[in-house]
Amino acid sequence: MIDDQKQLGIGQAAELLGISASYVRTLADRGVLTSATTAGGHRRFDERVLLNEWAAFRHATPARPGWSDAFDLAGLDESFVWGRMRDEVGVDIPQNAHGILAYAVTEMVNNAIDHSSGTLVEVSAAVSDRIIDVRIADDGVGAFETIRKGHGLPDAGAALVELTKGKRTTAPDRHAGEGLFFTLRAVDYATVSANGYVLAASQAEGTDRFASGSSRNAGTVVTLRLHLDTDRGLTSVFEQFAPVDEDGLGGFTRTEPRISLVTYSGDFISRSEAKRFAAGLEKFETVTLDFEGLDLIGQGFADELFRVWQRDHPEVELKVAGASRGVRLMIDRARRPAGD
Repeated sequence: MIDDQKQLGIGQAAELLGISASYVRTLADRGVLTSATTAGGHRRFDERVLLNEWAAFRHATPARPGWSDAFDLAGLDESFVWGRMRDEVGVDIPQNAHGILAYAVTEMVNNAIDHSSGTLVEVSAAVSDRIIDVRIADDGVGAFETIRKGHGLPDAGAALVELTKGKRTTAPDRHAGEGLFFTLRAVDYATVSANGYVLAASQAEGTDRFASGSSRNAGTVVTLRLHLDTDRGLTSVFEQFAPVDEDGLGGFTRTEPRISLVTYSGDFISRSEAKRFAAGLEKFETVTLDFEGLDLIGQGFADELFRVWQRDHPEVELKVAGASRGVRLMIDRARRPAGD
């Protein structure tokens, strides 16, 4: 017997993963996806487990037949790779999908060129049922290790959090640190596999969903999935986090770092953990911290982030989402004026 309210039905699971309900059922029957059964005989899927298992399955499954090629990274132009892929996939790409794919593919290839310390990048693409799957794999040191070293983080797991912030880059003279942030939010589904971790992002139901799992590939492997008839445009994705004012000016001012991913490298107890997590958030006007899945945080962590850091950065609005009663208690205590 399970609690339906904490589980996904087969239709919701299919929408989250961007596949058909019948395919979800097939994968569940094969044991690829774990499901439970209600008293009424309906399948239910735990969301976090589902995303972990789907990311692992996608990473282990060879791409469907389509176009593929390998490119030397030395002197490579990312727009050349995108042009080759666009011309070789053999289908017309509507305007919305074209804008998203052009951005995502060039940004991910450019990351391999500038950050991977590798020599080669392999790119493949296949289209089936108006859905395009793209795979970009380099032979470098791995994205999470690059970020770990560049920002002095304790482990590759902590680097996952940096990727969800935006404006965090190991090469600030050449990059704004926005490419992967917006790519994860522009396509329907994406994974980044490197250094023993898999970061998965899904735009189903208009929200971001992140999961972590194991990865044994060398370098970095990025997979992108997009329905070619998507009604989502790249402009709307940017406007969500980089709104334009009445004078036509705007900037990357809003972010939603996934704080729950820190649990892979910390316990939300100490002030040092809070300082590490808050690094870079001063670059934004609005920061929404999602505590979903956490039962409690330490008083030191809450005080450092919601009193000390907020006091030093009053221009930044810290919003809280998904907080349990225990988490909310610690946050409210930290925000309470002295003497209350």
